[in-house]
This record gives sequence, structure tokens and C-alpha cells, in this order.
Amino acid sequence: MLSPALVAYGRRLTLLLALAIGAPGYARNLDLPERDARGDETVDYWSRYARAELALERSLFRGGDDIAVRFRVSNTGVRALRIYPQDGPNRTWQLMVTDRQGRELPLEFNAASYARREHGNQRIEDLYGSPVREVILQPGETLERMLYLNDFFRLSPGGEYRLIGYFYPDARNEFVVRSSVTLSLRIRSAQSAAHGAAPGRFQAPDGSAQQMGLSAEETVYLFLSAEMQRNWENYLKYVELSRYITSYDRFSSRFARAQEAERPSILEEFAAYLCGDPADRLRRFRILSAEPERDEDGATMMDGRMFVRASALREAEGYSAQYEYTYTLERARGGEAGFWKIVQVEARLIR
Repeated sequence: MLSPALVAYGRRLTLLLALAIGAPGYARNLDLPERDARGDETVDYWSRYARAELALERSLFRGGDDIAVRFRVSNTGVRALRIYPQDGPNRTWQLMVTDRQGRELPLEFNAASYARREHGNQRIEDLYGSPVREVILQPGETLERMLYLNDFFRLSPGGEYRLIGYFYPDARNEFVVRSSVTLSLRIRSAQSAAHGAAPGRFQAPDGSAQQMGLSAEETVYLFLSAEMQRNWENYLKYVELSRYITSYDRFSSRFARAQEAERPSILEEFAAYLCGDPADRLRRFRILSAEPERDEDGATMMDGRMFVRASALREAEGYSAQYEYTYTLERARGGEAGFWKIVQVEARLIR
């Protein structure tokens, strides 16, 4: 008869073997870091476990309306995340607004309006009314804050805008969590309101439904082909660097905080990074689909954005990785009218 100690040892050994063999996917998912579109790992826990989301009640507003933006941060992982909120506006929770041409709107802070809202339930306080210095976000929990665009930006009637959120969990480092999607909104002009214009419909500048030039699918195809051929000059011409940089965590925080005079040098550094040797070499790819931007009624927006999905196989040092990309494209302006520019990419590691 086996001794009790030997039986217990055998049971522990069996359990360890079952965990190692029966749940390899679970263990691999815990240890697998997120990667950007170039295959580079981001090892910060926030990049692995956090998700930032923005939400608007609607996409069409009248001039003078309060535009409330719900900013939610969720812990989608398996371990607690620690947040060290900073006092004051436009610090831990930040918004960036661009117009139809992709130009960033300057911050025009309305201190009186912001202070009035802060007397509500906006501040994170303890039971004694003092600002909380640390927030622990357990797995599955969320932290929300309501921001009002009117407090930070001046939006003109008739304007069309894109909205991105940046969440800074800790002031001691430059890491930032960018919102997972870019929201669109429009301020109704006085003329359209008087004539009862249909909401959410975007008209092309010349009134036409189509323009000559490369399609969005062709743009992404040539973009990825240029990477495979290491033709970096052509590779860069398909992206709008000042918008595309927001898709890369290691650069987006610096770019968002930088002064206007500092941004060109950051863009040069970003371009050099894109044209350098990626962590995983692109071996083959395939365009999966292309979808136009739609309004809240499901109708295609004239002169709206396009979303192109592509799968790609990358290899490096004896291993391969399968990615799925979602590229966001907008029509180029000026002398390149009729063509598309890639302004954002979301990368997902499949295996």
C-alpha cells in the first residue's frame, strides 16, 4: 500500500500536469502581451488589461447645446489596476477634437463652467471630501467621468468633428490609454435647422457621390505592399502621420502633450520608427472587407470615413503571428482630393 505522503504527491503532480496540458490557451493568454501594428510588445499592464471608451447621447447637436461625453475606463484583465488621479481639468481625463480637415482644435478652457459642474458628483472624493489619491480598479470594474466639450473647446455651428479620449492613469510616467473608437459629431448650422435638414447626412463638397482616385481598399493594399517591399517612401505617403501617431502608445502621449513647436520632431521620430525594421516581418496579407461610415439611421455618410479590415501574417526568428487590422481612412484634402489617407489602425493578435 502506498504511503499517504506518496499519494498526496501523486495528486499534486497530476494536477500540475492537467493545468499544463489541459489549459495551454489560458496560460498563453495570460502571458501574451499586446502588440502594436508593427509587432512590438507593450508590456505595461494598462495596455494589456485596460479599455477606454467614449459615448455620446447623439451625434447631431444645436449651437449652444451642452455636449456631454461619457468617458469610461474598464479593467478587462485578471489583476487589479491602480489609478492615481490628478487634480484639475484636462489632466487624468483628456479629450482631443479635430475638425473635418483633421486639424486639432485648440483648448479654450471655460473655468467658470467647469467649476460649476465640479460642484456636482464629478470629483473623486473620500468620505471626508478630500480628493482620492489612489483608485484600485478590480477585474471587471469600471470608472466613469462625464466631461462636457463646451468646457474645453469652441465648436462652430455647421462644423463636423472627430473626438478621441486619452486617459492618463499615473502622472509619474507618460503612458496613456487611448479610446478604442473615434466618435463623430456635428453642430447643426442655423440655416440647416431652419430648413429642417435631415440629421447625420454628410454631403460631399462638390455634391457628388464619387471622386476619381484610389479606393480605400486599394490604399491599404498599396500601403501593406510597400511595407513588404520595404519601399518606405511609398509606405509613408499613404498615412497622415499627425493622426496615425495616435494609434501607437509609445508616441501618442508625447505628441498629445507636446507644444506645437515640438511636434514636428516627434513626427520625424515616429516616421523613422515606422520605416525601421519591425519586430515581426510582414510575409503576406489579405484584404477582408471595406465598410463605409454610417449615421445613426444606418445610412452611408457622404464623404464619410472608410473602415478596411485586413489579415496579415508576420514572422520573426522562427515563429509566426497572425494579426487582424482595422484601418480607418479619410479622404485626402487639397491637391490630393479624391484619394484616401490612413488616419488610424487597430491591431489584434489572433494567434
